[in-house]
Amino acid sequence: MKRLIQWFFTGVFVATAAIALLLRYENYLIKPWTRDGQVQADIITVASRVTGPVEHVYFKDNQFVKKGELLFTIDKSTFIAAVNQAQGQLLVDEANAAEALDVLVRSKKLVEEDVDAIARQALVQYEYAWQAADAQVKASKARLETAELNLKYTDVYAPVSGYITNYSLYKGTMSVADTPLISLVDVSSYWVYGYFKETDVANIREGDKAEITLMGYPESPLQGVVQSLGWGIAQMNTELNYNLLPEVSATFEWIRLAQRIPVKILFTHIPAHVRLRVGTTASILVDTAAREKLPEGVSEIRRKVWYK
Repeated sequence: MKRLIQWFFTGVFVATAAIALLLRYENYLIKPWTRDGQVQADIITVASRVTGPVEHVYFKDNQFVKKGELLFTIDKSTFIAAVNQAQGQLLVDEANAAEALDVLVRSKKLVEEDVDAIARQALVQYEYAWQAADAQVKASKARLETAELNLKYTDVYAPVSGYITNYSLYKGTMSVADTPLISLVDVSSYWVYGYFKETDVANIREGDKAEITLMGYPESPLQGVVQSLGWGIAQMNTELNYNLLPEVSATFEWIRLAQRIPVKILFTHIPAHVRLRVGTTASILVDTAAREKLPEGVSEIRRKVWYK
């Protein structure tokens, strides 16, 4: 009898443990989880559109700046001179065009009074001279507009609101046109990349709810939603040889590790006390069980496609 009781309790314990493991495994399938996540954001590189020495810098490293805020200025003296030169040339060309037009008008009046007063060939040349002078005026106006734009571009403004990071810009630095000088972290674009094992992504769909726990804020989980899943990763052991055929390294691993697929997750709510920083570590849990509650704006047709 005593042995039967021992066998009974042993069986109950084993059955309970098995059920617990099955429930745990089922929960893992329904809510895939990874500790391999990183906070990301759009990094905007800021460059001047003209070349010249930096005259003033109006920010410090890691400072927050608002969209449209002046970041730095380039020495304007050369560009002011270019505008003045273009304005002077335009005045000259306008005067030449006016003179050519006056000659053409007077010549036509003379011809109206006396057909033989001016040779037809001369009249044609006066017409062409005025057209050339008028074209020169238009070209001068374009050069003046370009010079004024270049003068305007000596002031460089923040294209988005965000944090200046890892910059090395000082007064006197030579700014080369279209060469980035500043990196700006766009605060309106934060998201998380979760790198899930390829065995876990099969059940993840766009629109699934996610819980993000940052290593720096373990007591403040954030809410998010799956925006997209990656469709490709780089191959580490293949390259093209001289005749463009794939050259595969002769390696074999006894333990095959599952590849990691990037899953992009957008934040739906960020508490005020949480300060997001690009590159920080995050753990991510995707709740596929909540799939019946569709994200706002998702149609019934998309639900049938996504969640079939």
